[in-house]
Amino acid sequence: MLKRIVVVGVNKPLYGVLTKKAAGDNMEVVQVAKDEALPAGTATVVGGAEDADAIGAFADSLGKRQEELLELIAHAIDSREDLAQGTSLRVKNHATRFAQALGLSAADQLTLERGALLRDIGKLKIRNEVLLKYTLLTHDEWDTLQRHTHIGADLVKRTEGLRDIEDIVRRHHECFDGTGYPDGLEGDAIPMLAQAMRILDVFCAMTSARHYRQGTFSVEEGLDHVKSESGKHFHPELAKVFLDKNVGDTD
Repeated sequence: MLKRIVVVGVNKPLYGVLTKKAAGDNMEVVQVAKDEALPAGTATVVGGAEDADAIGAFADSLGKRQEELLELIAHAIDSREDLAQGTSLRVKNHATRFAQALGLSAADQLTLERGALLRDIGKLKIRNEVLLKYTLLTHDEWDTLQRHTHIGADLVKRTEGLRDIEDIVRRHHECFDGTGYPDGLEGDAIPMLAQAMRILDVFCAMTSARHYRQGTFSVEEGLDHVKSESGKHFHPELAKVFLDKNVGDTD
């Protein structure tokens, strides 16, 4: 996951050295004015004339700690739904490849990666008899399960450092043709990153074990599903990139 270093003020030498050091190290360096709000996902803030190498190492360490915390929450979400440990981490890894295939900005890549880890955080507040039910859900139970999108979005928007993933958490079950939930949004009314997460979520769910079905679908079957639902459940241009760039071919 990208680690975002924020340089406060106009220390151009420090900014330049850190930017050069960050190249290829999965770090992004952002310069902000002293009165600006910190951007989402900030791993550490630096300023002054400290040694750039030491700052870079420190920022990398703090960034790893932040990533570990998000992954811990993701593991808790997976465990709550009786999923194999690492299920959401797999979605995150696919999100990284998808972001790079789409040519997203560093900021959007970071949002997509973190959204992949916490997309289902609202399920932590869904009761077991609904979340873990093995048979078909009743209408009321399905309505209850769908609320996890609003519950999760309300949770992350109250956390300043996670507000950028609110759209993903709230909208990653919306479908391009308007048949999704919670609000039945259609086409470009659905935020682009949420539409990307829709593809990732469905593909990874199909090709991972789930408590409500026996066995898993193969990668080939998952890719065939993305192709068949292009223009229906999935944004056709995003689905094309997912398929053409072989995003789903590697775990």
